[in-house]
Amino acid sequence: MTRPVRPDKSVALFVLGCAKNQVEADGLAALLTERGWSLTPDLSRSRSAVVHSCGFLKQGRHEALSVVKDIRRKRPDLPIVLTGCAATFYLSDPPASVDGLLATGELHRLPDLLERVSAGHPDVPGADRPAGGYHHGSVRPLFPGQQSAYLRLSEGCSHRCSFCLIPALRGPHRSRPSAEILEEGRSLVDRGIKELVLIGQDTTAYGKDRRESGALERLIRTLSSWEGLAWLRLMYAYPSEVSDELLDLLAGSPKLCRYLDMPLQHISDEILKDMGRPGGEKATLRLIEKMLKKVPGLSLRTTFIVGFPGETENDFQRILNVVSSGCFEHVGIFAYSAEPGTVAFRREGRIPSRLVRERMTRLVEAQSRVIDRCQTGRIGRLLDVLVEKRAGDVSARAAHQAPDVDGGVRMKTFPQNPGIYNVRVTGYRGPVLESTGNLDPQSWRQAV
Repeated sequence: MTRPVRPDKSVALFVLGCAKNQVEADGLAALLTERGWSLTPDLSRSRSAVVHSCGFLKQGRHEALSVVKDIRRKRPDLPIVLTGCAATFYLSDPPASVDGLLATGELHRLPDLLERVSAGHPDVPGADRPAGGYHHGSVRPLFPGQQSAYLRLSEGCSHRCSFCLIPALRGPHRSRPSAEILEEGRSLVDRGIKELVLIGQDTTAYGKDRRESGALERLIRTLSSWEGLAWLRLMYAYPSEVSDELLDLLAGSPKLCRYLDMPLQHISDEILKDMGRPGGEKATLRLIEKMLKKVPGLSLRTTFIVGFPGETENDFQRILNVVSSGCFEHVGIFAYSAEPGTVAFRREGRIPSRLVRERMTRLVEAQSRVIDRCQTGRIGRLLDVLVEKRAGDVSARAAHQAPDVDGGVRMKTFPQNPGIYNVRVTGYRGPVLESTGNLDPQSWRQAV
């Protein structure tokens, strides 16, 4: 039962980082509401603040501390709690600017911690705390007009990539029970969600920690059978774990978008070996060829790290060749970040930042040409688009565009009601498609 809200139990929640952080923040918001706290976007009226942030890259940690500093400047006496990966990273050296830290494995303690720090009792011990632990609150909050939601399958990661802190911050891979996932997903769909985006540090590892063969594919089949759900989307697939059964589902399931996010990080055999990632260039190219052959119309997303220690021009050229080939419609490009505590941090052969920036520019230019080819091929076609309304703003995306990262669809006139509609593409500007969007209302086809 939700407790009544007291005037002194208002909290401003700041969410930074990736989609997995947003899902955690939704759970925290549900938990706080259940315990009688009220969330407010108005910092001037709040009695406390929570910053839930990424921490496995220094840029994310710096962003978290920058937000904390800004809050402290505006409200010098306001109790501030830092949670998530950034808090876990700083356990051994707590920032003086925060009153409380919660590691990723103890987010369920947030209401009690807020009670203490609001009463003037800081809690920033430097001892180890448990890692990992997604908290599923009773009812995740949805904004009016929301049509898409992330659904988290697992916590942590058991891969040991030499550049990555995530296993240290979140612990080994642990799959959520399927019944719990389905309960949360059903609640979201019953409240109007039309798209579920499946996420985890490695979604293709789902169930393997419990030795459940085919668990991900069974979960997708169950979700695909639900009335009211229009789209399923799969993010963060590990290349060596993409199964033929999963490709069959991508090709044959009408609700599973022909879209797959498969972070490669690199393509050079030597760099992949130094990164501690399995496979190599030939195996990766064979997999991509098989995927595109078995799943016609598949839109692939990947990410690459540029400037890993020891990366030669030839190593970089391997990435540039793959990007230029056009097999990936969406590409995230990141500069290598040397993180204390990782194996790669001790590696020699650091690449000068000027050279890293130059290589990233070449990749961006190559990918821009790929986007032009893909978007040109859509002009004149009819596409289903998902229309959402958020705080007065209206946005739309097609099935080949994941939320927040792949652009969208600009419509001349948006429909009054959110949902899935059919529009004709008339042009594009980069990753954003232009469409008619002003069809006579009778000609709009609401898919669900």
